[in-house]
Amino acid sequence: MKHILWPLLALTLAACSPMPRANPLSRAQADGLAISAIDVTTTGAAFESKRAADFSARLDPDLTAALQREFANRMSSDGVLLTVDVARLNVADSGRTAFGWDQSKLIGQARLTTPDGQVLATYPIQVNAGQAAKTRTGALVSAAIGSSDKNYTKLVNKFSEELLVLMEN
Repeated sequence: MKHILWPLLALTLAACSPMPRANPLSRAQADGLAISAIDVTTTGAAFESKRAADFSARLDPDLTAALQREFANRMSSDGVLLTVDVARLNVADSGRTAFGWDQSKLIGQARLTTPDGQVLATYPIQVNAGQAAKTRTGALVSAAIGSSDKNYTKLVNKFSEELLVLMEN
């Protein structure tokens, strides 16, 4: 009986132990982090669909604005530079998404650098928007009411929200 309880006890203790910190910044650095500027680069990004290409000119200013909103309480002239390099954007057609054939994605990397150019942290980010419906009827309804604009907006907002979570945890 005792030999059965030990694995259960070990599993219980493992579940209660804190997860290792994934953030390259220390807790104190993350808590006191101030950002002086946000620079988004879409040069060299792969726009993987016609709809993504349609959003290519908007992505830089839209993502910059979303990040500025998300980090508004951390902006300070004596902070670090937040640089975001977008690698890929796919904005799927709502019908293809509803039937599970495609999904909208925004993939990039964020970097925090000091004014003298020292990299403090790097965060790879991938966010998805839209999911397949569970039934054929649901797919037809989702295809009819869904839109690429909504998925694009979700991607931009989720990207900035995810970055804030990564930097704070």
